Amino acid sequence: MSKSPLRIHSLDYLRGLAAHGIMFYHMHLLNFGETDASSPLAVIKIYAVAIFFILSGLTLYKVYFDSFNTNGIRTFFIKRILRIVPLLWLATILTFLFSEESYTLKKMAVNMLVLPGILKPEMFVANGAWSIGNELGFYVLFPVILLLTQRNVNYLILLLIAFLIPFFYFTYIVLDPASTLGAQWSKYVSPLNQFAFFLVGMGLGALRKPHPALVKFAPYLAIVVVIALFTYPVQGEPIQLAAGNNRIVFSVLTTLLCYLIYIADFSFLPASVQWGLSTLGEISYSVYLIHPIVFVLTRIALGNIAVSQPYLLIGITITASLIVSYFLYQYFEKYFMGLAKHFKKPVAKAAVLVK
Repeated sequence: MSKSPLRIHSLDYLRGLAAHGIMFYHMHLLNFGETDASSPLAVIKIYAVAIFFILSGLTLYKVYFDSFNTNGIRTFFIKRILRIVPLLWLATILTFLFSEESYTLKKMAVNMLVLPGILKPEMFVANGAWSIGNELGFYVLFPVILLLTQRNVNYLILLLIAFLIPFFYFTYIVLDPASTLGAQWSKYVSPLNQFAFFLVGMGLGALRKPHPALVKFAPYLAIVVVIALFTYPVQGEPIQLAAGNNRIVFSVLTTLLCYLIYIADFSFLPASVQWGLSTLGEISYSVYLIHPIVFVLTRIALGNIAVSQPYLLIGITITASLIVSYFLYQYFEKYFMGLAKHFKKPVAKAAVLVK
């Protein structure tokens, strides 16, 4: 597999694995119910999305830092809209058509206009789209933050410290570990509760080049961090992962994992494995938004068999989701990516969070 020296392929790998991990979590949720906080799937439920936010801040920083100026703000927003919104619209329409729930015209208008959902991400119809709403909100602030950081990186540090205040406020005061995460969902998905992850990602992108020894051992250290994430002792409803001291521990470990994957050299992996991981990364945006719709359609097609044989339902859903997502990436996402190429490109290039 040919590689561009300017592209950070390892971030594609992590993004792809995180998106597919969320699909596996949803397969368990939709067939067997919520998992205990001690389950790796519960950790994925919470912190795979945190990984998305961190990688988004990191990669956008790497893409735009050396070339961005005030003249590029309009182009930045156009390119981001063309990359994010068309598939979000498609997922929203398909969810509206095939969901067992009914939606008001007001809620559908909020979804199609997109911008209102940035302020109230729980209003999004498509499963998982709340994180896209958060992401779009972060994009609104990104140009200002980047222009300030270009002047002095200390502005980024000050902003990170400032937004750690709402992060800790939600962690220790707003989110109640005695309640369920579902009961507090609108609070949890608030952009104010998530923005620190995006800023942390930008901070990782601003770090100096690491020591060669750290780069060499980064893949193995990343494995240790993953083990720590999945074995850290915590039990109960998933809110236990998203509030209190546990959230601090998991957030630090997640940030460390993103950094290690970012600096790691995975050239030792066979070319076929690298191709597979890159492909998972390329189709990850479609997988993330489309797999709940594929699940519903598969369940309808199987009828009573879906109830008696849930693993068959899961297997068909996952397989179909991968196939559908591949074709969506090739013939839907790439079309709008091609439109975006008509606008001036930045000089630098790296793997973006949402592919």
